[in-house]
Amino acid sequence: MAACCGGASVPPGPVWPHADDNRALFLNAKGGRLTTRAAGGIIAETAQTAGRDDPTTAHVLRHTLATTLVRRKTDLILVAEILGHARLETTRRYSLPSDQDKEDALKLITVDR
Repeated sequence: MAACCGGASVPPGPVWPHADDNRALFLNAKGGRLTTRAAGGIIAETAQTAGRDDPTTAHVLRHTLATTLVRRKTDLILVAEILGHARLETTRRYSLPSDQDKEDALKLITVDR
């Protein structure tokens, strides 16, 4: 057992066959890459368990990640790299101003009376 959290013991995680041979982020029970379909099923099931009524897909999560990063002023080049975009123009769509952004910009205008 490994020590963690101030010395508490944590049991070792599961042993995945072929995990050392596979550089995938998510592995299936056999140690292979988790398929897109399987990941989608896990996401949908997790969202349903959490009580989400709207569709939650991998695409929605990816879009949410990108939008969140851009809204928090993360450099667009970094966001493009995280998303695997070859062209910065593809990432730019996440940086389009919202109505709130436009309202906030208009509040910055000095009006002489």
